[in-house]
Order: sequence, then C-alpha cells, then structure tokens
Amino acid sequence: MMAFSPATVRGDCVSAFERIAHEQPHRTAVIDRDATITYRDLQVAVELRARKLLEAGLGPGCRVALVAESSAEYLMTTLAVWRAGGILVTIYPSSGPEDLRYAIEASDPSLIVVSAGVDLEAIDAGAPGTPVADITSFEVSGVRQDCSPNPDDLREPLSLICFSSGTTSRPKAIMVSANTVFNCAYTYGEVWHLSSADRAIVCLPMAWMYGLASTSLAVLLSGGTVIVIRRARPEFIAPAIERHRATFLAGVTATFAKLVQHVGEPAQDARVFDSLRLCISGGEPRNEAVFDRWTDLTGVSVLDAYCASECLPLVTYDPFKDPAPKPGSAGKLVPRSRLKIVGPDGGEAPVGEVGEAFSGGPGLMLGYWRDEKLTRQAVTEDGWYRTKDLVRVDEDGYVYVVGRLSDLIIRGGTNISPAEVERVLNEHEGVSQAAVVGLPDAIYGQRVVAAVVPSAPSGVDESELRAYCSANLSSYKVPSAFVVVDALPVNATTGKLNRRDVATLLSQ
Repeated sequence: MMAFSPATVRGDCVSAFERIAHEQPHRTAVIDRDATITYRDLQVAVELRARKLLEAGLGPGCRVALVAESSAEYLMTTLAVWRAGGILVTIYPSSGPEDLRYAIEASDPSLIVVSAGVDLEAIDAGAPGTPVADITSFEVSGVRQDCSPNPDDLREPLSLICFSSGTTSRPKAIMVSANTVFNCAYTYGEVWHLSSADRAIVCLPMAWMYGLASTSLAVLLSGGTVIVIRRARPEFIAPAIERHRATFLAGVTATFAKLVQHVGEPAQDARVFDSLRLCISGGEPRNEAVFDRWTDLTGVSVLDAYCASECLPLVTYDPFKDPAPKPGSAGKLVPRSRLKIVGPDGGEAPVGEVGEAFSGGPGLMLGYWRDEKLTRQAVTEDGWYRTKDLVRVDEDGYVYVVGRLSDLIIRGGTNISPAEVERVLNEHEGVSQAAVVGLPDAIYGQRVVAAVVPSAPSGVDESELRAYCSANLSSYKVPSAFVVVDALPVNATTGKLNRRDVATLLSQ
C-alpha cells in the first residue's frame, strides 16, 4: 500500500490486477463457497475467458451484459471482458421482468452472460437472438456483430455501463471509464488501508458499484482476499466471518441491523466477530442506534461511505485517523474528489448550513447512456454532478447527509426531512428500524407517517413513541401515525430501503 496520496491516479483494473497476481501468485484471491482460488488461478481463468471472447468475435467496444449473482466467476468475467477490450454492462439478476428487459434492450449487447435462475424470457424480449452464455461453463459460441455503436463524443473511452437500482423510477444507465473504476478501487484501498492481510466479506451484489469497484476490486488490487457471500443474510455472513477470520465487512445499514438481531445481546458469545478490523456501511442513512449496538457487540465501529454511482468515491472515514465515527457523519472527503454545498440561491452555502451536494473529480461518470438530456440535467457545464442530496459540512470537514431532495415531506409549506425523523425514532430503545414517508393530507398537503419495526417481540407503545418524538422534534415533524410492521420493504437488488413501497404499505 502506498504511503502517500498522489494528486492524480490513472490506470486500469486489469493491469493492476495482473501486477498483483505476478507479485503474489500463490496467495488466495477469492473464496467462493468451497472453492479457494489463488491469484494465479484467477489470472489464468481471466486469460482463458478473454481468449474465448476474442475467438467468438468480440471486437473493441463491443458490450457484454453480465446478468448474474455475485461469484468468483463474476470477477473472472468482469476482468476478462476488459482484457478483451470489451465494455462491461452490469445488470441486477434480481431485476423485475420489465426492468430486466429494459436494461438489455437499452444497452444492446453483443453477448449476454447469465447465472442460473435468471429470467431468460425477459432477456430474449429485450434482445431477441443475442447469444447467451452461462457464467459457469462460459461456452461462448459467438457474439452479435450488428449492435449499435457507442457514443463517440465521450471525454474518455467507455469501460462500464451500470444501472441505478431504480427504486423510484426507471433505472438509469450510467457510463463509466476505466480510469474511474480504477480510481474508485485505488482510493478506497488507500483510505481504508487495505492490504494483503485483509479478508473481506462481500455480501453486496457485484452488479452494484459498491459491490464491484468499492469493495471487490479494491480488495483485489490491494492483494487481499474476497470472500463471496451470495445473500446478505446473517446466517450466512456470521459463520463466514468466523470460519475465514474475515477482517473487513461492508454492507448497507440493514446488514448490520440484521446481524445484531441474529447474534443477540453483547452478553452472548460474540467471538465470531473478533477478527474484524473494519466495518463500512453505505447506500443508506446511518442508524446510530443500530451501529452503537454493533460496536457494543463486536468492539468495532461502523464507518460510513457516501457517494453515488454517478460520481465515486466521495466521502468516507480513514479508520486509522478516525477509528470511531462522529455521530451522524458520513466522514470526510476522500483524496482527489471534490464537494461543494449549494444553497437555495445557487451560491455555495456557508459552513454548517444545509444545501444540495455537488460532487466532482476523477470519479465523475461519462454521462447517461444515450440520454444527453438527462446527462445535462445531472451534470453542470463545469463538471459538477448534482447529487440531489441535502448535506451539510461542519467546520472540521465532516460531512452530514441530511436527506434526499426527492424524499422531502412538504407539510403546510414547510420542508421535513424523513432522515431527521428516522434518526430520532431509531434512537428509541424500543425501535429496531424505522422509515418515514409523506402521505396525502387534505389540509396540509402531506402528513408525516412512520413505519416501525420493534426491537422486541412485545412490540412498542405508540403513545410512548409520540411522546419521545415530541421531546426531540419540532411539533410539525412528529409523525401523525406510527404503524408497526414486521420488516421494512427493501429494494430487491441492493437491499436498501424502498421508500416507494413503504408509502404503498402505509397507504393500505
């Protein structure tokens, strides 16, 4: 690991991986179920798959859609596509039929690689006649030669197309360069101090940049070991941590909430987690109450990572400088990235005041695939990505994500951030998880309603929650109703909270 932070890093993940494989061929690169794969074995597999792609007719710039669960083969295929000069298209295998058909149709690939269980009818509907290969056997009989060309006005060559999770609208196709992917993996490896000693649990979908670049590739390019967990379920994660002496666990907030429930109180035997040195949460607002319980249980803090696939990395913690997070904060700006907070008047907001976060730097996307209008809406002419997140930065440089502009509840003309109300609810000892949404109100436009998962089977008292919120929030922010639910609906692709489904659930 480099001991300094260069002003600029450029490269590609294939060359960086091959250097690591040359330096430590016999070290374990990936553990997937019962398979243990060394760096040399992984490199050989990548070379074999790249050769098959070229022999099948894959030309420069041809797109290969990967619709598959996380696996060792997923990483082999990813690196092989890039080694063969192709463009990787990552699509969530858990996508619904319409989103899957849309993603395939929009990206118009030369070849589609799938894992078992993928909806082949939806795939064929999106790209009739396009060759399909199984990710395990990887028998590639041919590739389409008539797929539509790539945009020719990009500032850097296109390397990856990934799709947003689509929780509120049709998934957006995000174009990323090879340098951007490399910078993401390099920067997280640098800031988190990843090394060959690290053994990382990857329970995130590799179709998500968080699962692919931020964790899997960051670990591989640091010489560490990726431990693949196909389902982010505590009964799979906890035994894997213990068995493989994992040092690094990344997930969404719900991952840690479920693990806390699975293991129980700190009084029980928690030696299963004593190998961990680094825990990262991203993709969802922090839940300090859950994270405090996790720290009590394991002795390891949950640090944060905040960014969007359109511009990453952005904000996280250096565990050596900040081993314990600042409550409510996502951390500090990472090297080489840019961040400014824009107020309602369009100017930069003063320190400590809330505004919309604009981000930039080497992690900025090339744009949205064949959608210039959407790209212009998202990226300013001078190279800033409009995150649509409400953020503030304190005098020490710590970044606080207050909420999403699109999630704001407007009650009687006053803006209410669901994240603020959720933070208060999550601090109540009777609450395991909470989600807050705005529902229609005939007088005030919207009313605040909370879905609550109790921390105990006996449930939670609504009057007690109301009194607690009244003591910690302005009166207009206190939910008008508290609905007890067994679990919060999450996005099938990423495991993040699905607010649209929460609103539907509470409207019934």
